[in-house]
Amino acid sequence: MSILDEKKALRKRLRTERADFSHNAEYLKGASVQIAEKLFQTDEYQNCSTILTFISTEIEVDTSRILERAFADGKTVAAPRCISGKNEMDFYVISFLKDLEHGAYGILEPKQTCAAADFSVGALCIVPGLAFDLRGQRIGFGRGYYDRFLSVFKGVSCGVCFDEFLLENIPCENVDLPVDILFTQSKTLRFK
Repeated sequence: MSILDEKKALRKRLRTERADFSHNAEYLKGASVQIAEKLFQTDEYQNCSTILTFISTEIEVDTSRILERAFADGKTVAAPRCISGKNEMDFYVISFLKDLEHGAYGILEPKQTCAAADFSVGALCIVPGLAFDLRGQRIGFGRGYYDRFLSVFKGVSCGVCFDEFLLENIPCENVDLPVDILFTQSKTLRFK
């Protein structure tokens, strides 16, 4: 089986598991808070000036606590917006959740009126994934948005996932880049 076929099969299995897992809202909220608190304790978070973060859906680590804390700490906060027809994304500064609207794939994205984020210095990017492994590799939803973005991003990349989706090994290719740090509710794993 090719790596692409392995990833496709793994993605299918993980989507089903994540959908089943998402029914335990109280557990997910508590685990998401624990993950956020681990992030807040790091020098990388405390010293960054800009936070690039995805806006979570019901099957992902809830990023609302990260957003609230980053706003309270006076950090520049930016969220991704998909570039139509290109399978690429860029990050745009948001001041509040009112700066978001439903965009590509039905997920919340910054409105067209939001300014492009400058993340050339002092940026930390919160990276989603269906699952991560013990090397910092991730498997996403299969469109490659974060792989393309991380290939040019010079800041610190931080994956977030629930313990239940930390796998021993995820099949990967040369274009699949590991995150620098991975947070689960019970672990902080550093890869750089």
